[in-house]
Amino acid sequence: MIDITFDLETCSLRPTAAVMSIGAVAWNRNGEDTPFFDERKPIAYPTFSAHVDLRGMFIDGFTFDADTAKWWSERSDEAKDAVLGDDNEGMPCSPIQAVVKDFFRWIDYVKKACDATEVNLWCQGTDFDMAILRNICYKYHIEIPISHNNFRDHRTFYMEGAAHICRLSGTAFMAEIAYDLVDAYEALGAAHDPLYDCRKSIHSTWQMMKHLSCLPDHDS
Repeated sequence: MIDITFDLETCSLRPTAAVMSIGAVAWNRNGEDTPFFDERKPIAYPTFSAHVDLRGMFIDGFTFDADTAKWWSERSDEAKDAVLGDDNEGMPCSPIQAVVKDFFRWIDYVKKACDATEVNLWCQGTDFDMAILRNICYKYHIEIPISHNNFRDHRTFYMEGAAHICRLSGTAFMAEIAYDLVDAYEALGAAHDPLYDCRKSIHSTWQMMKHLSCLPDHDS
């Protein structure tokens, strides 16, 4: 089993949203000091990143909305460059169909490099990234190479894990302080850079997995 987290930066919050960029990170839930691979064996390319040609998504009827455009206009230059920086004549953005197919080929590469029989595909939340990806695949008749049984959600896992820890300790669970249970992710990068956002989610989930694995076994 190998875990992969992906993140989309989009032009809307709807399942029909146009996508500006895709980022994905393969990770090791059993890593002792870090969940991240270091670009050596077994995975030479532990990340995937690509920008999307929005012109094709506009023509094909994907959703763009004013509120999201305003939100992006208020982000930092670093964040904007992370999702649109490669759109130039020397390295043009690719159509969404090509990007998604490349993403799935990369997943297959990771699976083979790790000699894994299955892949867990993670994202942040149940109704955003995965819903948008599935809509794109449905529209272009692209098969997702991962069983829906292996779709995972960082936020639900983390919050339910935090709630379980609070119950065992007799502490009242409050969502706003749940993330105090783990160390903050500190690394170079900008929020809303897809790779940075993937790593941040992975970092919290990996720490929560460690916390849960250390809980006493009440069946013994």
